[in-house]
Amino acid sequence: MPPSCSRPPWPCLPARPELAEYIVVGRVRRAHGVRGAWAVESLSGAPDVMLASGALLFAGDREGNLAPDAAAQPLHVEDGRPMNKEWLVRVTEVTDRDIADSWRGRYLLADAATLPEADDDEIYVGDLIGMRVEVEGRGLVGHVRDVYDAPQGYILEVETATGRPLVPWNDDLVLSVDESAGTIVFAPLDGLFD
Repeated sequence: MPPSCSRPPWPCLPARPELAEYIVVGRVRRAHGVRGAWAVESLSGAPDVMLASGALLFAGDREGNLAPDAAAQPLHVEDGRPMNKEWLVRVTEVTDRDIADSWRGRYLLADAATLPEADDDEIYVGDLIGMRVEVEGRGLVGHVRDVYDAPQGYILEVETATGRPLVPWNDDLVLSVDESAGTIVFAPLDGLFD
């Protein structure tokens, strides 16, 4: 039975290796420099491994699906290192700033077999996308559409019948996470999901 998060804190790691072939490890934010490097937002709990020199990455979408043009084109990381709150990543296949800039907003994937198993009190960020969102005492209110890594912590974009509120991921609001049921239960908070 897959681990279920039932107590805070819930550290987020990147997609469930046993269900996904590829997992999301980062998102290209912008080109950096003239040699084709990227400033990458890490979506991995281990960016020092997933975005490091020698890593193999692929282009894909936020659900972990390979981009149609990426199946035969792995990206070989030449250099990967922390830079402020992002990672500076340079791959062999991208050689100039114009090409690097065309990657803005694209997701970087890694082979799920390269990930460690999540601990019992951890969950991968990619697993949050698509999960049912419930409010204690109200039931289902929507589904997680996206996850953003903000300075104050992860923020979930929840697709509801009335819009897409941004919901902070913190100990006060997240009551439980059940990976096997694909459900996150939030504490009631007036106006949050209305």
